[in-house]
Amino acid sequence: MASSQGPMSAAYRAGDVAQRLDQGWIGPEHVLLALFDEPGPATEALEELSVTRELVEETVRGYSRSDPPPPAYDPEKGLSPNPAWYKLTGCAAGLALASGRRRPGPEHLLLAMVYGEHTVGPLLHQLGSGERALLDALARRGVPVPEVDPPTYRPLRGFHRIEVTEAELKPLVDVLIERYPPDSDQEWGFNWLPGDPEAGGPRRAWVGGEEGVDLDAALATARERAGD
Repeated sequence: MASSQGPMSAAYRAGDVAQRLDQGWIGPEHVLLALFDEPGPATEALEELSVTRELVEETVRGYSRSDPPPPAYDPEKGLSPNPAWYKLTGCAAGLALASGRRRPGPEHLLLAMVYGEHTVGPLLHQLGSGERALLDALARRGVPVPEVDPPTYRPLRGFHRIEVTEAELKPLVDVLIERYPPDSDQEWGFNWLPGDPEAGGPRRAWVGGEEGVDLDAALATARERAGD
């Protein structure tokens, strides 16, 4: 992904961060790490709450050791932002416009992480802090913050997953959206499993959910619908 100059540069430099960490995707976590290359109110607020560059980098490196492991960087395939990156940058653009700015700055990207993607929430809670404390730290530095309360990060209550084929993934996701919509109290998600689809065989993905999300029942319904 090409670099960009200007206020939005942290979002685009995230690709350089992902490549340096040998990670094959670009997500909000890489944007968060890239913010530390632009010292200012956003990084000062983070550091006031002990969210340092070193802590963020250690956390992002840890994603490569998760189970199942995410893809590593492949120079031949390059890098692409994941859906969360697009959601983050879209939210940041809206926040910038609402504050009278044509382009998002680091503070808007950080606010988008508080209100949109739970990128910084786990770190704050790990340190005994929270989203409101970060908003207050930004406000003390003259950053306009939304008046509405931010969503509060909540750790997953247990976690289980199943593996499905590429053909099964979309029907299953459709069922999960029906039963556990974004405003429900149950969290779930999915991602592709490592592997090269060009090597032959169907592409596979994992779908995971916390306690209360019945993945097996949802998959059974998806298969029934596919057989109709």
